[in-house]
Amino acid sequence: MKEDDLPYLQRGRQKVETTSSALISSSKYLSDYRIREWVVTQSLRKNGRDYPPTFGIPMLIEAVREVQDHERIEELFNEARKDWPEFDKWLDERWLSGLRRDDMKSCPEGSIGGIWYKQLVGAQMEVDIIPSFEPRSSFEYFFLRGVQIHDFMHILSGGGFDGLGEIIPAFLKYGNLFRYFNAELAGLLNVQNTLLTIPMFMRGPLHYPALFPKMWDLAHYALKVGEQSDPLFLPRYEDWLDLPLEEARRKFGVRGARTIDTSRESDFFNEFTTSYDPDPPERDAIAAE
Repeated sequence: MKEDDLPYLQRGRQKVETTSSALISSSKYLSDYRIREWVVTQSLRKNGRDYPPTFGIPMLIEAVREVQDHERIEELFNEARKDWPEFDKWLDERWLSGLRRDDMKSCPEGSIGGIWYKQLVGAQMEVDIIPSFEPRSSFEYFFLRGVQIHDFMHILSGGGFDGLGEIIPAFLKYGNLFRYFNAELAGLLNVQNTLLTIPMFMRGPLHYPALFPKMWDLAHYALKVGEQSDPLFLPRYEDWLDLPLEEARRKFGVRGARTIDTSRESDFFNEFTTSYDPDPPERDAIAAE
């Protein structure tokens, strides 16, 4: 068909020949079948108890670690080190926590350790989300330490440990990393975060449209908290488990945070309930002093 005979929006298509017998793209993410499967499934599916939302995460983590350019990330880390002594020292030390759930058993109620312990016991979970390993590079250390502090990001940013609550630490990370690193490095450090989180924003309006405005409100809130706060990947939160929540927010430079209850929205998102009626705006937040 001639170019002029094509619909306007289809003009300009160029065919690229290849000898490959499998699907291949200039995007390494599109070329990986595991990432394609994850994105398609998580973007288009409905939620259900037969398919836990975390089911495909181990496969996704493996795929992302394989396709990412580790050498380029190391180069960018080394550039960031030059004018940032605190970050330089943090990468050299590679401190990792050996904290276990029962280590927080005596933490006061309302402290960050007490809040986390209550969550872990209630969910019958341990501290480690994924098995620990010995990091061989700055990037592997950054990744592993990020896993270790993920629940602290929930607590300090005010995001619930539920489906919609996961939006908050995710967008907190966007805001924080894009503030403290250049765009290329921040983007590379957010690849897994992007693939985990953004498909929710397709699944939302497709199947749960009543929740869609709420989802964007949470994202906007968390992005701003991340932008306004100190670099949240640096502290050793495990040394300060007895701090009350508001005191911990001040200690670690978490600015603009408040506690947001998304339990009812998440029950609807996870199809534990069949209906959802938004409440007035003042229900959402307990403002931090």
